[in-house]
Amino acid sequence: MKNKFLTISRFLLVSLLAFQFSCSEDSDPTPQPQNPAQQEDINAVDSQIESFISQYNIPGASLAIAKNGKLVYQKAYGLADEAQGKAMETKTQMRVASVSKSFTGMAIMLLVQGGEISLDDKVFGEGGILGTTYGTKNYSDRVKQVTVKNLLQMTTGGWVVNGDRDAIDYEQQRTNEGFFNWMMDNATLTFNPGSQYWYINTNYFVAARIVEKVSGKSYAQFIKERITDPLEMSATVLGKNGTQGRQPNEAIYYGQGGTKGYEYNFNLERRDGDAGIVTTAPDLLRFVMAIDGSSSNPDLLQAATYNQFIQGSSVNPGFANGIAISNQFKFFYGALPGTRSAYMFHSNGMAAALIFNGNADYTQSNYNTFANAHDALMVNLLTKNIDAYQDIDQF
Repeated sequence: MKNKFLTISRFLLVSLLAFQFSCSEDSDPTPQPQNPAQQEDINAVDSQIESFISQYNIPGASLAIAKNGKLVYQKAYGLADEAQGKAMETKTQMRVASVSKSFTGMAIMLLVQGGEISLDDKVFGEGGILGTTYGTKNYSDRVKQVTVKNLLQMTTGGWVVNGDRDAIDYEQQRTNEGFFNWMMDNATLTFNPGSQYWYINTNYFVAARIVEKVSGKSYAQFIKERITDPLEMSATVLGKNGTQGRQPNEAIYYGQGGTKGYEYNFNLERRDGDAGIVTTAPDLLRFVMAIDGSSSNPDLLQAATYNQFIQGSSVNPGFANGIAISNQFKFFYGALPGTRSAYMFHSNGMAAALIFNGNADYTQSNYNTFANAHDALMVNLLTKNIDAYQDIDQF
């Protein structure tokens, strides 16, 4: 919390204090910090979240909202653990799934800002950032044309196997290095890099390995040192595999339909760069305040680098280097079995982070209805009832 003091004269200060208590000529005239205003419930906000989680059978949610750089509202809804009847709290940690891609995009942009790499640098082959380290086969011409920008903007053209399926969840038992070797030998690029947009999670797995190669640190350590520690995001970590890898304050996840039973049955640690972040809604909002390009809070990137960060490709201008853009909104969504998350900010100064420990069955066609409803909810939070918030800052 930022303490703000008013500089006033000794005479005026003593006069004001006299209304509260008497003081002698020897009293300390230094103003004392006042307790911040307490947050008041806002029914227009709460009713939307409560209605959404009820309609879509989601156990719990955590919300944080900022206005002009201030954390003006934070609240938790429902349950973090149904079996134990444990209430969701704003300090409850949850996976944010693909929202993690914004962290990886920011990590790459910090390297760009430091002059260590360029978005146009080649990734593979002689002279590429990762050279010929991974795999045993000769790289195709397409592979050797992949740039850092292609990875972040989802324009590599693939990394797919077995009927154009994303390679990321194959060979689950392999280590990250073992998977990378296997992937380079078995996954293919269906299109020429830069020619088409195709959302493939494996792109961000590769991007995380670039962060490690260039920085000389593990991906987790780089994120901690360059992003979460400077932003005081003490509840933000990289997730671990299985139920045994849960953080002490992490929610239980609840899948539906075809995703039920898979909440912990995949290699989350492989998904570090594309889906591995575990955090809280207020922590995620701290991150959003540092990537919003606004002067209300210091950003991680200088203006010139930030402009590169939010630049989309010619084949999809709305998907930039780890962040999506639509008119006056910038945002990202995430989904895993039992997890749904989002952040969004608007040019009007509003921003929101919302995390659920449940998710609709995204193996079914009705998932689009759910996703559209979630999107509408985020837009409403940023554009409706924006005068209802108190002028407080709970960061």
